[in-house]
Amino acid sequence: MAPQLEIHVDGKGSVFRTAERGVVHLSISSTSTDQSKALVDVKGTVEVLSQKFRILATKTEDGRPHPSAGITTFTVSPLTTSSNYQRDHSYHEIKHIPKEHTVRSTAEVIFRNLELLSDLSHELASMPHVSIVSTEWRLTGPTRMEIEREARVKAIKDAVQKADDYAGVVGRQVVAVEIKDGPSSNTASRPYYFGGGPAQMQQMQQQMAPGRAAGSPSVTMDGPALEPRTITVSAQINAKFVSIE
Repeated sequence: MAPQLEIHVDGKGSVFRTAERGVVHLSISSTSTDQSKALVDVKGTVEVLSQKFRILATKTEDGRPHPSAGITTFTVSPLTTSSNYQRDHSYHEIKHIPKEHTVRSTAEVIFRNLELLSDLSHELASMPHVSIVSTEWRLTGPTRMEIEREARVKAIKDAVQKADDYAGVVGRQVVAVEIKDGPSSNTASRPYYFGGGPAQMQQMQQQMAPGRAAGSPSVTMDGPALEPRTITVSAQINAKFVSIE
């Protein structure tokens, strides 16, 4: 009788989906030697943004996002303040002139309607005291669970196919006796920076000219068209197979 054959293989599987949500991260700030002016600037801008987002983030009677709402949720952080001496070209503090006071807040806005994200981003980028830090492409919870499962199943099938290939060459049959999770990965939260003024946006447009990879965002000057990213979820398993007689 031939000795028992052991086969150890890795199985890999990947699943792709187009992002379903766009998350915009904003910074609202103002710096002035007059602290009260900086406070008024930021407080007023936060109020304007909150009113705008609230109109677009309508809720049902039970407090859930309305099916027609372009924005599902938004959050705004409390205001923070800091004071620092101004500095010269050598970065030395200049203590004989007034300090600069910075007032800052941040906001996170989750868009269901990705066309609205594209339209509103141009308006946000041109608002005084507002900086668009990044966007984050996401999947909904149910979709993420679904494709994670699909990726795991693909990884197991890949391992079985590899083991059958190896065993078939030497005229044996094998069964799995051990399966372990390996490292998994996804690109669901990979940020894509698109904030900044017209010069920066023009530079990005040139970098993303024809020939860009499928699934990567595109930016145009007259109203940036932000294409949702393709999100990849991958799974890997380690499996042990033994021969059966």
